[in-house]
Amino acid sequence: MTQLVQSLVERLAQLPEPVQNRLAQHFLQAVEAAETQMAQQPRKRIAGLGKGTIIIAEDFDEPLPEAFWLGEA
Repeated sequence: MTQLVQSLVERLAQLPEPVQNRLAQHFLQAVEAAETQMAQQPRKRIAGLGKGTIIIAEDFDEPLPEAFWLGEA
């Protein structure tokens, strides 16, 4: 737990339970709103993340055999 989170938890524990509940509800609503907003924003692509995951065969540009076109292969 980070020092900031620990400090927040300690201060929250000192508050009356109804106030704790209300703050927790507001926090959860804010988190849900932020998650919804993030989900609606288009994510930018990052070049190179999939590098090396696909390997193209050396004969990729070669013509396909006749059997392929006839549905035999």
